[in-house]
Amino acid sequence: MDKARILIIDDDPSMRKTLSDILMIKGYDIVAAASGEEGLALLNGNAVNVALVDLGLPDISGLELLEKIKAGHPAVEAIVLTGDATLDSAVTATQKGAFSYLLKPYDIDQLLLQVRRAMEKQEAEVQIHRRNEELQSSNTELKTLQDISQAISRTLDMDELLSGVLSVMAGSGIFPFEIKGGIFLVEQGRVRLASYISVSESVLKPCQEVFSGKCLCGHAVVNGEIVVSKNSHEDPRHFNCHPDTDPHGHVVVPLKAVQEVVGLLSLYTQPGIEVNEGMLRLLSAIGTQVGIAINNARLYEQTKSSSLHDPLTGLANRRFLQMQMEKSFDAAKRYGEKLSIIMLDIDHFKKYNDTRGHLEGDKLLAKVAEVLVKELRNADYVFRYGGEEFLCMLPETDLPMAADVAERLRHAVETETDVPISLGVSSFHEEVADKESLIKMADGALYRAKQNGRNRVEVAEG
Repeated sequence: MDKARILIIDDDPSMRKTLSDILMIKGYDIVAAASGEEGLALLNGNAVNVALVDLGLPDISGLELLEKIKAGHPAVEAIVLTGDATLDSAVTATQKGAFSYLLKPYDIDQLLLQVRRAMEKQEAEVQIHRRNEELQSSNTELKTLQDISQAISRTLDMDELLSGVLSVMAGSGIFPFEIKGGIFLVEQGRVRLASYISVSESVLKPCQEVFSGKCLCGHAVVNGEIVVSKNSHEDPRHFNCHPDTDPHGHVVVPLKAVQEVVGLLSLYTQPGIEVNEGMLRLLSAIGTQVGIAINNARLYEQTKSSSLHDPLTGLANRRFLQMQMEKSFDAAKRYGEKLSIIMLDIDHFKKYNDTRGHLEGDKLLAKVAEVLVKELRNADYVFRYGGEEFLCMLPETDLPMAADVAERLRHAVETETDVPISLGVSSFHEEVADKESLIKMADGALYRAKQNGRNRVEVAEG
């Protein structure tokens, strides 16, 4: 409504005409009624700012009409006009929500002043309502950011972190669309699905085939800006989606750490979605918050991995061995599970180093580690025990099986490196007191293999 609209309810046609002419000259849009029921009907069909209400109407009392106006249209300001005023009627009109009360014959300047003040009051209330909504929205946004901050501060585990972020967003109720989609991690120019919510994994999988700069996700990676697409089936940038998905919108938020895009939050929305500036600011803040958390989780994983793995061979080190042996030995002792150990080292490794140099010696260690990993099962563990020594832990494997595995390892290493190895094998049984004893038994068998000529497998005695 461009002009403010005033409703005149008065049974005097000359009064209605006079008021209408004056108010139209002053720039107001006018609708007029000769009775209370007609006035209520006009209110239902028109957006009205101010109602001028005569108390002496033929069909309904002015005070009853005023009550109905305020009940059905509380935002409309009502100015009561009457030629038969009493103090009681003035008080009652005010109690029923009248903005002001004027006696006939009234001064036209006074009437215009009251209309203007009523409009100012109405505009002030609109501003207050709008400001309250903004404050409420701002508080909700801050709470969402705080909840996400708490979720990501509770863990450095990547899976828990990303799942927690999606759960907080889904439960916030602040977004104009359902939180439905996934979080991808950017790795070597491509994206990998890491977590998802309210949508099947198969729907999101095609996004992993996207290279930087391609499709919506690729644009977000390259530009580092939020990408909004109202309809996937009409957006030429969008081409790599699951073929069975219905038309939908997309909001793709880059997750950034130190200006580098480390991940993407890809959300599916209903077609035609509108995302306002405030929501874009919130999503951008979430993108930065989660991006930094992803970066921290990666650094933690790298630090953790480097502290538990040998940098030369990439195998788990003795610290990791102690942790894993504790679990595996406890399971063997408590539940009677099978567990075997193979200790091995490279025969004449010192001579190999002395004649070929330490660089070639390092390459040999790495190659032996590679062969061991290749020959063993995924359920087995290979550790660099120290120097040229390696330890293999074989869950659910008895002594004869472990001896066969050791012989296979001996043959594979010699075939692929031309270097012989000696191996000692032990297995858990009731008389093995602790994990150190199990390792000591395998070490003793390895010593006998060397004493008996090297390049052979020996099994622990007893």
